[in-house]
Amino acid sequence: MKETLNDKKIEELEQIFVENGYPKFRAKQVFRQIHVNKVNDFNLMTDLPNDLRNKLSENYSIDRVRKLEVFESKIDQTKKYLLELDDKNIIEAVFMQYNDRKTICISSQVGCRMACKFCASTKNGLQRNMTASELIEEVYELERLNGNINNIVIMGIGEPLDNFSNIKRFLEIITDEKGRNLSHRSITLSTSGLCDKIYELANSNLDVNLAVSLHYAIDSKRQKFMPIAKKYSIKELIKACDYYLDKTKRRVSYEYVVIDGVNNTDEDLDSLTKLLKGKNAHINLIPLNPIKEFDHGKTKKKIINEFRDKLTKNGINATIRYSMGEDINASCGQLRNNYAR
Repeated sequence: MKETLNDKKIEELEQIFVENGYPKFRAKQVFRQIHVNKVNDFNLMTDLPNDLRNKLSENYSIDRVRKLEVFESKIDQTKKYLLELDDKNIIEAVFMQYNDRKTICISSQVGCRMACKFCASTKNGLQRNMTASELIEEVYELERLNGNINNIVIMGIGEPLDNFSNIKRFLEIITDEKGRNLSHRSITLSTSGLCDKIYELANSNLDVNLAVSLHYAIDSKRQKFMPIAKKYSIKELIKACDYYLDKTKRRVSYEYVVIDGVNNTDEDLDSLTKLLKGKNAHINLIPLNPIKEFDHGKTKKKIINEFRDKLTKNGINATIRYSMGEDINASCGQLRNNYAR
């Protein structure tokens, strides 16, 4: 199997080129072609001599992510993409536009093993992790189709911190100032709460925005709907998030899918208030987006507004994140990977 080059840092590329007798400066050209020009074919790197292009094609590869199909929402500017990986696995990613700001929601695994009851992404289990090169190409393919984006949210299929080493390398490369040079502040990583990895991320100097899928402020409820809660208590999760804030100076956002009658009762309100009052934290309230495997309907706007108002009255910073792409199953919790051929 050929070694891939689009997941290499510039120093690693330079070492490869020198070891193989190529001029060192050619590595910078290749890095720029991949990460600035978004070229994924050595033969199209026209600033390289023909013999070098041929040698690179013979000995190395660039992982591809190909568009198979696109679904366009009729109610907003959202697009959902089916993307095929080189091994024929298929993932989903979403493009969203708010005025002139473009955001993409990318997947980090083929499937997911977190088994959250209300999420479609986990229903077929975990097939495999996505590589750093696939993550990079996922972003670049969406940019080829839509122009340069402003923000990346790693909230698609998969648990990013369950694929930590590939996510870390992806973040290091996508933010490299000699390449794509995306700001850390433009990237949000969502996790269901892998506490040990939150500490690792905090210590990595990759101070991206952290969004934590809390959804329940009572351990017994969280354990019922989110199996990861059996490993890490809410108290442990909040402690890890406090460490992340202290280390990175980035406020943590807590995602809270409101399920009427399940996690918006007076008991839930009191528990959530006690949990976060006085902390530099923000709650994103999200209406439940229905999936066939979870027997609860979409949260009504009146219900979620009332819960928001009660939290605000209790001194909690809470806003509502309304779903986009509902008519194409592109909203939070609806992405799947069951399209594999």
